[in-house]
Amino acid sequence: MRKYAVVLTFLLVASGCGGSSDTATPVTTVAPAAAQAPATTAVSTTTVGPTTTAVPTTTAAPTTTAVPSTTTVPPTTTVAPATTTVPVATTAVPTTSTQSGVQFGVGGLVADLESWADRDLPRFITASHIDISDVERISRFRSNAGHDYSDSFETCCSMKHYFRTINYYEVRFTQPIYSPVDGVVFYLDKSSVSGADEWLVDYEQVTGMSPPSDYEDLRMYIRPDEAPNVWILHHHVLPLEEIRNKIPVSSGVDKMLGIARPTMPGYRVSAGDLIAHGLGEISVEEHLDGNGVPSPCNAASTRTTWGDLPGCTSKRRFHSIFEFMTDEVFAQYRAVADVTRDDFIITAEERSANPLRCEGEDFVIRDVGAYVSLQGSPEIEESTPAQEPAASEGSLPSAESLADGRTVLATFDGSGSPELESFDAVDDYALVIASDGGPIKVSVDDGSGERGIFDRSESSGIGTYETASLGTGNISVVVEATEQVGWRIVAITLP
Repeated sequence: MRKYAVVLTFLLVASGCGGSSDTATPVTTVAPAAAQAPATTAVSTTTVGPTTTAVPTTTAAPTTTAVPSTTTVPPTTTVAPATTTVPVATTAVPTTSTQSGVQFGVGGLVADLESWADRDLPRFITASHIDISDVERISRFRSNAGHDYSDSFETCCSMKHYFRTINYYEVRFTQPIYSPVDGVVFYLDKSSVSGADEWLVDYEQVTGMSPPSDYEDLRMYIRPDEAPNVWILHHHVLPLEEIRNKIPVSSGVDKMLGIARPTMPGYRVSAGDLIAHGLGEISVEEHLDGNGVPSPCNAASTRTTWGDLPGCTSKRRFHSIFEFMTDEVFAQYRAVADVTRDDFIITAEERSANPLRCEGEDFVIRDVGAYVSLQGSPEIEESTPAQEPAASEGSLPSAESLADGRTVLATFDGSGSPELESFDAVDDYALVIASDGGPIKVSVDDGSGERGIFDRSESSGIGTYETASLGTGNISVVVEATEQVGWRIVAITLP
């Protein structure tokens, strides 16, 4: 998702997530999610059986607690048979599921999210969501692919996976997408933010064609049976017609406000079922508290602008699909390329040591070293973690891309720890550093003593880093690295 535009009934907001902090003021007048529900609407229980089926009612039960299907209700009602749904109160009361006795909340996930937050989740992804033999490359978790898509604990990184297929433009609207889990589809939505149609502009410019007239670009949310505190989110897909007929497209605004509700009883899917056509882009989003409504608050800039809304205050932890894949599923990747699960994940520690730089939701340097190649793209292969680090011209971003339009004072390329010439900085300067691995340390000396400005631990894969302003003077740059680590350093004048 790109910059998120929230349009409230009482507030007109410009496109994207921008705007001053004053635009978030109406948040304090938004009623809690439970209070937003109409008085005549009741949260329903699910039926006994392998699927979650609910029958809505317009009559609230005289109690505010969920009544299991085998429990006697107060005297004004009768005892519900084991196969009959029982209406409950209109307030945000969890419903009771017969699935292992799990109670589900009004947002569609397990009701007591906080008690699930510390549980170890099983390997619940039991089918591949895309034909791996069709895939050319896959973005790494926490890479600079696409745009900032981050959870409540990290920022400025892509915490999802992009799947780039062979003959991408030819199969953009026909690539089969499968359910990776046994579960239930509860939500569909459409991005209405600025930049959401960037893929469309790219497609039309490259192919000179327009998408099929019946194509609708949607996102689909599945709750896995084995991980009921998680949403599996499929991005940029057209779900099957039977799913679209059963699950209406819901409002992103309502999700940000925390008042969206799942379409009951949902659409049940089994692992391996064909569910859509489109991109293989996918994320795994664990909710740690709140009411379980999926949120479009997925970037630091969105959290800064709309941080008081429930969609931003509820805590979420994002995961890589490779964490929860069974060995049988991952074997399909191994059949195509010599890879490990770790190849597809940049660890939090590695990302923290080599932070990316964002302007809004956009990476200043995008897609460099972000992908693991499976087949058919040797130029990408050179910068994947599966390759031996090398100080080659093709494996590092160019000096021009690192400078990003700013005046270049000096450029240094090499490996190991050579002695570098000094340069003069009349105006404030900064260094932009790219390396294809670690360990590497960079220090500067402007005549007042040497000081360290960058330290990357032992690692592989291309990383980039830009310093803050480093002042002026006659500048000496000192690099300490092994001969196996290639690097490029660009000194630029700050505007």
